[in-house]
Amino acid sequence: MQHSIVIADFGIRLRPVRLEDAAFIVWLRNLDHAKGNVGDSATDIASQEEWLGCYFQREGDYYFLMESTCGIPLGTYGIYDVKNGEGESGRWIVRPKIPAAIPSVILAFEVAFERLGLNRLRAHTVSTNHRVLSLNRRLGFRQTKIHSAAQVIDGQAVDLIQFELRAADWFSVRDSILPMAQVAEENIRNWEQSASPDIW
Repeated sequence: MQHSIVIADFGIRLRPVRLEDAAFIVWLRNLDHAKGNVGDSATDIASQEEWLGCYFQREGDYYFLMESTCGIPLGTYGIYDVKNGEGESGRWIVRPKIPAAIPSVILAFEVAFERLGLNRLRAHTVSTNHRVLSLNRRLGFRQTKIHSAAQVIDGQAVDLIQFELRAADWFSVRDSILPMAQVAEENIRNWEQSASPDIW
């Protein structure tokens, strides 16, 4: 979906994904820590550009590129299937060794609950992705369902764990993680000063 939402704080910015981001997205989604933990990935830039072309026409789908304040790409995040005050949280990948997870969550959920006015967010995480399962719970998500053998990773069927987060719960969780986001901001800025814009 073509949208114009931009939000920045804690040393990072979320801005709308553009066609020219395709190469970075392919690179990011094919990193070891992302493979098997996110949905099907385009295997090449042309396929990713084709996917983005369809995305730009799709309503209720907000896809963001996460970047440092000087424009170095750090990751992606999406809020999609938005309807009736609810949406799906996903496409969330942060490049390794960059402490942008907590800052990006705060910005993304501000978009979801404050700018889009959603009442709740759903999330689906594969049962083998223990880091994100733990983070979901820390962020106030409640487990609502298990979809048995719903995804295949390396030829092995794994469960998908379904979560939901209500807007009313998010605001108290936000206060508890703000100190972590402030520490992360300093680390991101230090990394940014030593990084090359074409580092990926």
